[in-house]
Amino acid sequence: MNTRMPPDSWTAREVAAFDPAVPLEAAWLPPSSWYKDDRFYDLERDTVFKNAWLIAARSDQLTKIGDFVAGVMAGEPYVVVRGEDRTLRAFYNVCRHHAAQVAAGAGCAQTLVCPYHGWTYGLDGRLMRAPELGAVKDFDREKFGLAPMRVAEWCGLVFISMAASPSALAGDLSELETQLRDMAVDSLQFVARRKYTMACNWKVYVDNYLDGGYHVSYLHRGLAGQLDLDSYKTEIFERYSIQSGAGAGAGGAKDGGDFAERIGDRVLYAWIYPNLMINRYGPMMDTNWVIPRGHDTTEVIFDYYFTPEAARDAAFVEKSLAASDVVQQEDVTICESVQTGLASSSYEKGRYSVKREHGEHHFHRLLAADFRTP
Repeated sequence: MNTRMPPDSWTAREVAAFDPAVPLEAAWLPPSSWYKDDRFYDLERDTVFKNAWLIAARSDQLTKIGDFVAGVMAGEPYVVVRGEDRTLRAFYNVCRHHAAQVAAGAGCAQTLVCPYHGWTYGLDGRLMRAPELGAVKDFDREKFGLAPMRVAEWCGLVFISMAASPSALAGDLSELETQLRDMAVDSLQFVARRKYTMACNWKVYVDNYLDGGYHVSYLHRGLAGQLDLDSYKTEIFERYSIQSGAGAGAGGAKDGGDFAERIGDRVLYAWIYPNLMINRYGPMMDTNWVIPRGHDTTEVIFDYYFTPEAARDAAFVEKSLAASDVVQQEDVTICESVQTGLASSSYEKGRYSVKREHGEHHFHRLLAADFRTP
């Protein structure tokens, strides 16, 4: 299931155009081809997304026997389900008959039934029923169960991996878990989901997030008024980074509708390679799933969590979601602008801010390592 094809000569040349060994102060950004050519999207599907732990669901969606969540990540359909033995399992959401998806959305079921021809699978992935096959020869039912994926839970989130032997998820994230639990992440409850679709490559959105607050004072005037950007710092770990700082402590709403009660006195913006952000601030947290829908289209799913006290205040929740939406709409606009600029014949690649863009450089180095792995 995880067979890799070597990149063609053009792709190999474009991968080599970014040297991950060059230190930040001397480095150039990756070439625009990484963002605008569909051959890189194909390469990413076969390397980056096939070997990483990927966000798939919230743990609160999978508490009862038969609970399931289905989705698609980088072109791969998946389903996560709570089995009769209460074990959490993940599968490629692909019927072994004619490849239709056996589950859609989220819900609770006793079995997974393909809507095309009725092939029926148990919650453990075993094929239970394959109707009307007739006198088919050499058919071994035991070999036609749903193809499995790896699955793991961490801090109330469910991750899947298509790798045969992925590293332990929790071990990679130990320092982040410590900081999140120090900010009482376990006390938060899910309240709302919002989705944004934008005409840009998924890496454009990740780059924007990882620029160390570089763009905040220019693009997000409302948010900038609530942050002490002088205290902003970026910490780099093996496969994630943490941006953090203090709240500005100012009262009242600023331009764009942001307000001190939402941001609080401390912010933490964590990014987990390749495409998950976790943002903890004030009485809130939001997670951002960055999902490539093609080489130039990206969907970002925002899940919002609040403390129990804040969640009971409907006016505060709505005001907070509205302020967040202002920031997201600003990001959508600039990311689509960048994607347009990347297609210009005048642009090939730029330079990093040595002061701010440590996290972005780290991201590109991880990509380059995956691209070069045979």
